Amino acid sequence: MHLLRRCTFFICNMRLDEFIHELEFRYPPDWAMRDDRVGLFCGDLKRGIEKIIIALDITDSTLGEAIEGGFDLLLTHHPPLRSDFSAVIAGQGPVGRIYRAIQHDVAIYSAHTNLDFAADGVTTALAGILEIAVEKPLYTKTSEKLFKLVVFVPKDSFKNFRRSLLNKVPGFIGNYSHCSFAVPGEGTFMPLDGANPFIGQVGKLETVKELRFETIVPNHLLDAALEAVRTCHPYEEPAFDIYPLENDKIRGGFGAVGKLHKMMRVTDIAEMCAEKLPTEAVRFTGDSEKFAHNTAVLAGSGDSFVNEVINSGVDVFIVGELKHSSALELLDAGIASVVAGHFPTEWVVLPRLKEVAEQILQKFEQHGEIKISDREETVFHSFKATDNYEKK
Repeated sequence: MHLLRRCTFFICNMRLDEFIHELEFRYPPDWAMRDDRVGLFCGDLKRGIEKIIIALDITDSTLGEAIEGGFDLLLTHHPPLRSDFSAVIAGQGPVGRIYRAIQHDVAIYSAHTNLDFAADGVTTALAGILEIAVEKPLYTKTSEKLFKLVVFVPKDSFKNFRRSLLNKVPGFIGNYSHCSFAVPGEGTFMPLDGANPFIGQVGKLETVKELRFETIVPNHLLDAALEAVRTCHPYEEPAFDIYPLENDKIRGGFGAVGKLHKMMRVTDIAEMCAEKLPTEAVRFTGDSEKFAHNTAVLAGSGDSFVNEVINSGVDVFIVGELKHSSALELLDAGIASVVAGHFPTEWVVLPRLKEVAEQILQKFEQHGEIKISDREETVFHSFKATDNYEKK
């Protein structure tokens, strides 16, 4: 079995490091919350990848499915560990699963809060299923740094340069792309011995009409932006500056604020979640007959964003899980909550991950297999309470 799997290295067009590079271009680790463990947990970066299985969690079931199916990569939303570990030792639990994955040559990669933050990530998937028209993110701050890239371009080449660079590095500011600024000026240079100038002659001072081009570049695209400058710029030695910025207007955010497709009672919203999400139970707070239209929505745990929900002025908060104290705080602000479960509200992003993985394979002209785990199920199960309990 191991010999067969090793042979795929020689016939695959795409390596694990190439797949990760493409995935992180879409969901950069810099978008993850501080101290969140995302990325590659085990695997050979140079091995070929043609079979990928996708799951929410790394469990004995999903890892077993990956091993039995001969998959090269187990791609998950939740990472296997939340804390550092000093050794990979056989046994039970997360570290034991990593050990077992290494034994069977299965790579493990997790995209967690960076996938939550992405504009096409978990929240968008959940909002789409619930027919919520998203207006803005609930919380937009990220730990990723932004830079201003300034390039000096000859006037005659400017339009082609700007178009080419912004097609490679889109220049996002919030929900706007292809953002840039230009101002005319005059540049001087003297080509020295050994130069191969696009304009001018060796040993002669040249004066050129140029434009100063500016755009915003997030940290994870900075290397790609500089490579694009060198590729798209007509000069042999293009001049550019890089300035660190203090703003954080990166496209994406945690959660979303928007509108339901129609006015609905709180109980109707809960029923809709029960029908459209893979959940066994949906809970709600507040007046069941209250009508709601404006909503905040967040997959997974919502306790860290209670203040943002209150400040958004919505009628109802649709969320995966919520503490008792958080629900009370929202009720005090006149906001109902519909709690549909952590697993059900996040599982909905897995089809999107599958689409992205398929696009990456297609880019490398790789004909492989990508599937969502069919053994994974929600952690919590429910049963109907009896009337035997009496309040004391």
